[in-house]
Amino acid sequence: MKRFLIILLIIIFGIAGCSAPKKGTSPIDDTVDNTVETVEPDTVEKEIVLYFANSQAQFVVPEYRTVKADKDMTEEDFAKLVLEELIKGPNEENLYKTIPSDVKVLNVEIQEDTILVDFSKEMYTKHWGGAAGEDMTISSLVNTMTELKGIKKVLLSVEGMALNIEHVIVDEPLERMEDKIYR
Repeated sequence: MKRFLIILLIIIFGIAGCSAPKKGTSPIDDTVDNTVETVEPDTVEKEIVLYFANSQAQFVVPEYRTVKADKDMTEEDFAKLVLEELIKGPNEENLYKTIPSDVKVLNVEIQEDTILVDFSKEMYTKHWGGAAGEDMTISSLVNTMTELKGIKKVLLSVEGMALNIEHVIVDEPLERMEDKIYR
């Protein structure tokens, strides 16, 4: 009888040791990779050139920046991305913003070698004004946009009307302003 009980206990402990996992748990499977990868859309890094005002507001100075852009991005969307970087302002301490932070890019259209850029009303309502400030804004925008491939002229507007911050009405496309770039 003792022998029978010993064999029975061995069988019971053997079965108990091989039982299935408790409810709510799963067995570990070394053959399955359970890691989750986050997949970003296909992007590329591109170097852009932005122009910001110097301390005396006499010249614009180039600042080089790398941005991530979707591979399938249109030229207009890329130009808008560049403009949004310009609106963010400079990274370098000795350079100054040329566009108020509240300004939004409403529309960008490319027609042959000319880019048409339409801004929100904050270009007027939040702009610090003055002839020098206006000159730096226009020089910054035109020189930044003409850095884009194939762009030779820039036409600026605010909510569909010619740009007119204070002293200058921009109703014709402007060409690159080399004389405004600090050398």
